[in-house]
Amino acid sequence: MVCTGALVTINGIYADLHSHTTKSDGLLQPEVLLEKAEREGIEVLAITDHDSVDAHHALRHGGYNGNVRLISGIEVSCYEHGREIHILGYHLDIDNEELLQLAIHLRAERDRRAILMVERLQNLRVTISVDEVKEVAAGAPIGRPHIAKVLVQRGFVTSHQKAFDIYLDAGKPAYVPRSVFTVTDAVNLIHRAGGIAVIAHPAKTYSEPRLFLTLLAGGIDGIEVYHPSHWYVTREYYRVLAEQHELVITGGSDYHGSRDYDDRNFGTFGISAERVELLDVRAQSLRQRGAQHDSEQGNYPH
Repeated sequence: MVCTGALVTINGIYADLHSHTTKSDGLLQPEVLLEKAEREGIEVLAITDHDSVDAHHALRHGGYNGNVRLISGIEVSCYEHGREIHILGYHLDIDNEELLQLAIHLRAERDRRAILMVERLQNLRVTISVDEVKEVAAGAPIGRPHIAKVLVQRGFVTSHQKAFDIYLDAGKPAYVPRSVFTVTDAVNLIHRAGGIAVIAHPAKTYSEPRLFLTLLAGGIDGIEVYHPSHWYVTREYYRVLAEQHELVITGGSDYHGSRDYDDRNFGTFGISAERVELLDVRAQSLRQRGAQHDSEQGNYPH
C-alpha cells in the first residue's frame, strides 16, 4: 500500500533522494525530471536509476541549466535470504570502472529476465512480445514496469498496479527472480565507487529482524526512512533504528512518472537540508577513510 500526501519533515521537502528517469524505468528524461523538481520547489535531487548511472553521464553533456543540485545515485538490485532487496548508492564516482561494468552485466541480466517473463506470460495466453517491451523501454535497461506498460496498452490489465498484482510481483505466475547479487556485494561496490550505501524502502522487504542484522553486517551506511510506502509509525520506527545504529537518514518519492500516485508524492516525500548536510559529511568522511586506506596499502592513483 502507498500512503500519499503526508509531510515528512518539519521544515518541508528540501531534497528528494529517490527518483527514476528514462535511463531505467522512469517516464521522464533526466533533464525534464530536474525541471519538474525545480517547479516543485525541490532544491536537491538524487537520480537513482535501477542498476544504471547513464542519466548522470547524459546530464554531464548538458540539457539542464537550472538551480537544482544533483546528487549522483543508483539503485542496485540484490538478493538476501530469498528476497529481492534494493540498495541505494549516493555520491558515487560515475566513472568508476567496476560500477560501469556492473551496469553492463545487470543490463544483460535484465534482458534475460524480461525474455523469461514474456515467455511465462505467453504460456498464460497473454500474447505480448519481447519486441513490444523493448520498444516501450526505448533503449533503457528493461524492467517490469516496461512489461506492465505493454500489458496495459494491449488491454490485458487496466492499470500498472494490476499488472504487478496479477502477473509480475514476486510469487505471481510471470515473476522471474534475478540472479544472485548479495547485499554485501552491492555495499562493497558502492563503497569502492566512493559512495554511501543506504537501504531502500525497508518496510517493503525487511520485516524480519535477521534481514536487518544481515544488512548491518554488510556495512550499510543509512536507511531510507521517508518513502511513500511508509506510514507515520513505520517512519518513526526506522528513524529511531537509524539513530540507534548511527546511520544516515534519507528519503524520497521513488518517482517514476508512470503510476497514478507519482505526481502526488513528488515534492511531498524527502528530507530536510540538515539531513542532506549529514549525508554529505558522511560521504566525505568515507572517501577520506578510503583514500587513507589506499595510501597505507600503497594503492596510489595513477
